[in-house]
Amino acid sequence: MTEHANVTIYDVAKLAGVSASTVSRTFSSPARVSEKTVAKVHEAARTLGYKQTGSVYWEESESPRLLGIVMVEIANPVYRDILKGFQDAAAAKGYSMVVINSPGTPETEKRTLNAVLPFLDGIAFPISYLSLAEIRKFGRAKPVVLINRHATGHTCVVAGVKRGVHEMCEHLQELGHTRLTYLAGPEQSWTNAFRWRALQRECEQRGLYVRQVRGLVAMFEGGEKAARRWRPEHGTAVVAFNDAMAVGFIREIRRRGMAVPQDVSVVGFDNSYLATLADPPLTSLSSGGENIGRKAAESLIWQNNNRRIRERKTFLLPVEFAVRGSTGPAPVVQ
Repeated sequence: MTEHANVTIYDVAKLAGVSASTVSRTFSSPARVSEKTVAKVHEAARTLGYKQTGSVYWEESESPRLLGIVMVEIANPVYRDILKGFQDAAAAKGYSMVVINSPGTPETEKRTLNAVLPFLDGIAFPISYLSLAEIRKFGRAKPVVLINRHATGHTCVVAGVKRGVHEMCEHLQELGHTRLTYLAGPEQSWTNAFRWRALQRECEQRGLYVRQVRGLVAMFEGGEKAARRWRPEHGTAVVAFNDAMAVGFIREIRRRGMAVPQDVSVVGFDNSYLATLADPPLTSLSSGGENIGRKAAESLIWQNNNRRIRERKTFLLPVEFAVRGSTGPAPVVQ
């Protein structure tokens, strides 16, 4: 299709059967427009060869082919792995990646996304301050993928945590552990809730006791805080929401004269680079990392190439349970 320099927003509005303000809103804030209207406006723009400077349309040969990925805790090691897989898969298909660092509140995140949305061919949400209803609005305009979060009506890429938790509990039980403590992640985190439920169910099936410690920051400091409150009667093994919390717990426990795993065994989630740097090296359950990022990008590209197919899938990816030096036989509690 040939681009026509003299085509205006009013021409697009006339062909789509909507007002010029609706066309403008479709391009600048598509989440505020119905899915049906967005489709009509985009189709009219393509038909007329409309190109809005600094905003939406390029001819296919000129398209930036850009995938966005929303980040909240960009320094978190697990997101580094997701980003690498995402970028590698995008590049393999001729796409570039842009990281959208969420400003910290739903409103500011929404404004940021609205500003960049016209340039994107799809968005991945490993984590977000937005509700599912808000994310669904963005999905009306562009392909969307949720990472490590499940929701009906969305394509989701999720780590197979249940199988991994089964291996983890089997490992701890074989070492003689019967009382576990879970260091919880963020209260509103879908991933935290999913991991806690999986751990609860597996422990219940095995006849193991598990308690949860909440109100911790999901970083080194959270693990350190939990270690300062630790007592032998709390159990013989700790499972942390992520590797950073687990490493923080180990570091503080050792400062207090206790040994890992002789006095308490410690397990993390994510199997990030922190696990191999810990002392002792951390036993950890991976969260998919690069594979999840890669699958998310591939799914967005597929959706972008098949816009007329409204198929939504959940991809459950295998995880790896890596046993290292932070777990050992349960101590005899006096």
